[in-house]
Amino acid sequence: MGSLPLLVCISVALAALPCYYAAVSFIASTSEVVQHTPAQLGAALFYGAVLAVWLGVEAGLFSQRLQPKYEPVEDVTSSDELDSEDARALQPASGADDGIANSNKHAPDAFVSRSHLPALRAAAEFVLIMGYIYLCDRTTLIPKGPKELSKERFWALNLLILLAGIISMRPSSTQVDTHFKPMQRDQTEEWKGWMQIMFILYHYFAEAEIYNAIRLYIAAYVFLTGFGNFSYYYIKQDFTLVRFAQMMWRLNFFVFFVCATMNNEYMLYYICPMHTFFTWGVYVTLWAGNQLNSSNAFLLFKMGVLMVITLVLYGFKSVFDGVFGPAVALLGFHDPLHPEFSDALHEWYFRSHLDHLVWIFGMLCAFCFPWADRQLQRIDELPTTLRFAAKAGVAAAVLLLGSHWYVNTFVLPKREYNKFHPYTSWIPILCYLVLRNLSNSMRRYSMHLFSWCGKVTLETYILQFHIWMKTTGINGSPKHLMVWVPGFYWLNFALTSAVFLFVSYRVFQVTVVLRDACISKDPASLGRGTVAMVVIIGLFYAAGMALHSMLAPSSPPLSTTSGAT
Repeated sequence: MGSLPLLVCISVALAALPCYYAAVSFIASTSEVVQHTPAQLGAALFYGAVLAVWLGVEAGLFSQRLQPKYEPVEDVTSSDELDSEDARALQPASGADDGIANSNKHAPDAFVSRSHLPALRAAAEFVLIMGYIYLCDRTTLIPKGPKELSKERFWALNLLILLAGIISMRPSSTQVDTHFKPMQRDQTEEWKGWMQIMFILYHYFAEAEIYNAIRLYIAAYVFLTGFGNFSYYYIKQDFTLVRFAQMMWRLNFFVFFVCATMNNEYMLYYICPMHTFFTWGVYVTLWAGNQLNSSNAFLLFKMGVLMVITLVLYGFKSVFDGVFGPAVALLGFHDPLHPEFSDALHEWYFRSHLDHLVWIFGMLCAFCFPWADRQLQRIDELPTTLRFAAKAGVAAAVLLLGSHWYVNTFVLPKREYNKFHPYTSWIPILCYLVLRNLSNSMRRYSMHLFSWCGKVTLETYILQFHIWMKTTGINGSPKHLMVWVPGFYWLNFALTSAVFLFVSYRVFQVTVVLRDACISKDPASLGRGTVAMVVIIGLFYAAGMALHSMLAPSSPPLSTTSGAT
């Protein structure tokens, strides 16, 4: 970037800051929260810096494109016509040609290049999304309304979505063999997708009657965490920090900034710490002695040890508190709707205990996957009559098992059901796996609508709190609906849902772009990049603390929305 584009870059960046300040001041004037935390102020400063840098670089590179390109001029003077002194006078100094060319050509230099633009644009888009989240859930600009309890609406909507999913059914495009393996990516995404749709509609319609089913869906998500991570590490044997850092980024990048922006605790979005913890469990288990992972006996031994450790960890509350007590600042939760829970780790224990075994079952299923695939292939190769009889026998067995679980466990009241859930959730999951994969045709096809939704489950889970519904305030649950069009329920539902899904998809895309930009595939660069990110976070938090101390004397006491603490 030459001198003029650089000057344009700096000028536009500086000019953007007052505009950003005006926008933030307007949002703050409509905020239901009067005084903000150092983390929120630091995040606001960081967002302003990101927008300023992005606008400046866009303007600088645009002005660079407008500059005339350097075109070398032909030497019309013959050197024979000049004496040696004149020739030396016309001869440019060593490197001068390169300097002229570099100052006029449109090639990037070390300061900034066009290759940085995708990451800068993604970062700027992310900042705007964070502003939209705060605008929706922490200001009075967008009204809120009560949830309308309607069992008929809930089930009718789910039926319509199911019909749309069936219409979107398509065959797998990733396999050319006549035998289709079970649990392909499209199928697992489909599974996550339809469960996620029911999960968020359960919140939207406050359909408390399906509480037990929702608990089961969450167990299935945790099962897939164990299954998917075990499959990857077992097959790829890739225990590099790069891969692990990418997974941690996927699980925690978005929720980190949401917590900082909204002043919510990490455990409000309990799915994120749960999957993070269980991912760590799978990684450490397979990493330990990974040179011996080719031994089935050794793998089973490690999973057995893991099972014992998990049972001790959750079987004795004193052990649980001793292990997680040092992390109470991260895993503690103070629920404004349930102040009777004085133990800050109560929420973490309750949530993780419900599914503390099913992720190990997921690992076991992944371990048995090659064997199960061979059995399915053998069944598919049987003569028609025998094949039908074998499949009917397997289906009858799992249906009998599932029926027994349903009658004796699933129909229990939720508090009673929760007592059995950690030890029985594997039963319906196993039944679903067998029935969904028993037929080669069923393994071949998946519902694309649900597969698409399954890719953005993390984003829809977090964003439902703030841009589809509205919470009760800091650490609050989504107890209200966001109302754009008062008096028109379905129109409001359609508009807010469309924006909700669009923003969820964009957050997913932005997360991937920024992950690739911030997490280097070179281990040495990964370490330097991690240190740089920690330093930047620390600097902006320190700036937020300084700004907070400057504003504190003139600020009234903390005031939040109803239900906040």
